[in-house]
Amino acid sequence: MFCFVIGAAQVVAAQTQSGGEPEQAGPYGSLLIRDVTVIDGSGAPAFGPADVFVKGNRIVRVVPSDAIAREESKAESEHGTKQPAPDRVIDGKGMFLTPGLIDAHAHINETKDVPAEYIYKLYLGHGVTTVRTFNVGNGSPKEMVEVKKKIAANQIVAPRMYVYPFWRESDPRSSTVEGANQIVDEWHSLGVDGIKILGKPGLWPDIFQTITTRARKYNMGVAVHIGQDGVYPMNAVRIAADGASTIEHHYGYAESSFDSHNIQILPPDYNYSNEPDRFLETGRVWLQADEAKLHGEVIDSLLDSMHKTGFIMVPTFGIYEANRDVERAMTLPWHATYTLPAVMDSFFPNPAHHASYFYEWTSNKEADWAQAYRIWMEFVNDYKNRGGVVAVGSDTGFLFEIWGFGTIRELELLEEAGFTPLEAIHAATENGAKVVKNPELGLIRPGYLADMVLLTENPLADVKVFYGVGVARAGADRKLVQERCVKYTIRDGVIFDSQALLRDVRDMVEKAKTGKQ
Repeated sequence: MFCFVIGAAQVVAAQTQSGGEPEQAGPYGSLLIRDVTVIDGSGAPAFGPADVFVKGNRIVRVVPSDAIAREESKAESEHGTKQPAPDRVIDGKGMFLTPGLIDAHAHINETKDVPAEYIYKLYLGHGVTTVRTFNVGNGSPKEMVEVKKKIAANQIVAPRMYVYPFWRESDPRSSTVEGANQIVDEWHSLGVDGIKILGKPGLWPDIFQTITTRARKYNMGVAVHIGQDGVYPMNAVRIAADGASTIEHHYGYAESSFDSHNIQILPPDYNYSNEPDRFLETGRVWLQADEAKLHGEVIDSLLDSMHKTGFIMVPTFGIYEANRDVERAMTLPWHATYTLPAVMDSFFPNPAHHASYFYEWTSNKEADWAQAYRIWMEFVNDYKNRGGVVAVGSDTGFLFEIWGFGTIRELELLEEAGFTPLEAIHAATENGAKVVKNPELGLIRPGYLADMVLLTENPLADVKVFYGVGVARAGADRKLVQERCVKYTIRDGVIFDSQALLRDVRDMVEKAKTGKQ
């Protein structure tokens, strides 16, 4: 790695093994992406050709570059000061530019066998420029913030990071009002962006309200995974009303609609500590939902909370998909070259691993989960159609879903739920920026941070083009072509060669398989 200066900008470049383009370069004093079609992330239709000008880490101008616009610009320049040539020009003719994707539910599950570099490069290789993460290995909140700072300083090749450490019951202060305020104060002073609550804090409504009130004071977020051990009385409607900024996954919504009972009906031998039981019944809860109430009172209440507190839904459809077809999930084509052996091993049935519960997983269990998806997806789509904000989160690193790939699969599943391609991209960009509470992310507009993805094909025709490995297409001639469409991922003005990053990942996997260092 070496550094050099272009204009006022520091440029860091790591050469690829092939000696071609640098794997990482920028930010530049001035960068021009010329003649590109722009999908700006707002939900507006694509437009172009356009020239996108960047200075350092900021978008400064987005201007039409069609023939009429060029003539107007030429006339203006004849009567004004000539602009200096950009430090770098990228020819975007025939290409498509979107905001960087924001994954609002991430786990950086690094271990000695799964380096963080592997995870980060998978994300960047798929156009993910921002993650909201709930852990970085087993790091403390202070250690998580240190990683975030190193990424911001371009010392680590990684997406922009927002840290939401888990609320730990092991801290004796966590279950008292005074202690909860102390923890939130300490985390804010460290630079923590928000708090992740899992399960049991929902059993103490006064503590939950203390956490959300204190967090709101600092503009920190509160992400909630409502575990079954805390879903009564704190279902999704109650959690959103009491100040959750996001609800993760699907828990608590069906329970909010119960009419003939208020606690899920479970088999008499059910044991929450037994993961096969737990994950089977968390799907089956949708089969007990009152769908009329779901689409009426429940959505009405959630929309009310959205308007009052900014509540956002983060469904994470992709992470549970194995529950409705485990063989599909375990045989995905990219596992052979992009999934580290240690990661793949963690997915297979093992009582010692979280979410590795597919022993005796049968067709009737998959059928129940498939039915649950139908009800869940219709609910999320209706919520969106009525004005609800939905963002993209993948929760990858579990259940045969790996980083980056899982984010793009989430876009596909939003389409399955009824989102249009523009709506799916909007969920992963502008709505994601709302989750991380950064009004300068998620759009391609002057003044916004320069987080973007340059693709060689139109994602509005097929969101699969965001897959870093590309899409396989067959024509009438029966020839199969693998097209890799993610050319550059730009984070904070730094340009990453997406395909070079993914080559690095393939090398890591190959070395892990052969035992080479």
